[in-house]
Amino acid sequence: MEEIQSLIEKIRIDLREGKSDEEIFQSFQSALGRDPNFDGPLAESLVTLPDPKTARVLQRMLEISKERKVQKMIRRSLYRLKGKGILVEESPPKKEASILRPLQGEPPKGYGNGYDVSWNRLLLLLIPRPGRGLMAIQGVINDEKGLVDCSEAEMSRKEFREFLEKVQKVSPTPVVEMEPSYIASLLDQACQLTLEKGGTPPPGYPQLKSDLERVGKHYDKPLIYSYLHADEVEGDEGLVGRGADLLGSDLFYLWRIDQDLIQPYADAIREAEESKIVLHPTQKEARFQGIYQKALSELFSGEGRSLYKRRLEEVAYLLFKLGKKEEARLSLAVALDLEKPLNLIRPNPFLSQLIVKSIFTLLAEANEKRAQEPSLIVKP
Repeated sequence: MEEIQSLIEKIRIDLREGKSDEEIFQSFQSALGRDPNFDGPLAESLVTLPDPKTARVLQRMLEISKERKVQKMIRRSLYRLKGKGILVEESPPKKEASILRPLQGEPPKGYGNGYDVSWNRLLLLLIPRPGRGLMAIQGVINDEKGLVDCSEAEMSRKEFREFLEKVQKVSPTPVVEMEPSYIASLLDQACQLTLEKGGTPPPGYPQLKSDLERVGKHYDKPLIYSYLHADEVEGDEGLVGRGADLLGSDLFYLWRIDQDLIQPYADAIREAEESKIVLHPTQKEARFQGIYQKALSELFSGEGRSLYKRRLEEVAYLLFKLGKKEEARLSLAVALDLEKPLNLIRPNPFLSQLIVKSIFTLLAEANEKRAQEPSLIVKP
């Protein structure tokens, strides 16, 4: 099952990064208990990760499992880990459940989408409150402006499901599940960016800040690195060479360089197109290439590359969650290539095509606008 394979790979990375067994267990606990055909095979697959932390994760699964078949598979996996020389601590016998048991708190949930045409993203954080329904936090972030908007509201589970369905219908890009701690981290980073730029966070932020602090944790890298290792794609020229293909993907169709940045180069292309000097097609193409190179040099020699690197990393995670692992690898490979200094002789294919797309999208919109303007010529 592809979902299990992806989860095993993520746990493998978590182990390599030194995360605790509790952190590892919490990262997938919400997926347990729904389908024995998921829990059992997951327990069996965990044997491929011989580590004392894996044994403790399996024991935590055993504690919450209610299916006898799954419990048997977990015990078998623990026995197999023992056979591999892994120390398996004996689990204490289960106590009889009290009739008056305390309400069990569900783990928080997070959701996020991709970038819209203004480079905004919608983030949702759902925090269960035992006996009081759910607290839903909604935020809109922008990687150049910071925290654009935020609010929180108490909802029932049914109300949140209906709300999420509406969001998914109107969102310009798919909404996927994300680690709640990462959602909280993104919202906090966006607020810090707002403050750095001399702005004021939205009015609702102070009220929800304490909720974010309880859920959030610090992330050194974007979330995709918890699922894909940089070593898998870094320096892969074959992948980088196919970077322009990303712009045909659903998650990239809105991507274009901001109008105020690309407008001078679009004007230069139009002037070359409309020039009264008759140019040979080869000469015209050479002029176009000169304009594209100038745009590359002026827009992506410094911070511009860092900005698009982070955007590509964020979308790589969405692609991974949508089951498009090869596109996720491609997006991450292009992102890592942007760490290198700008090379005008062999420019990054993704950036080159993004410039061309942005220029001709702007020119097409201008032509369409002119075509719709009323003519001032009075017909006889």
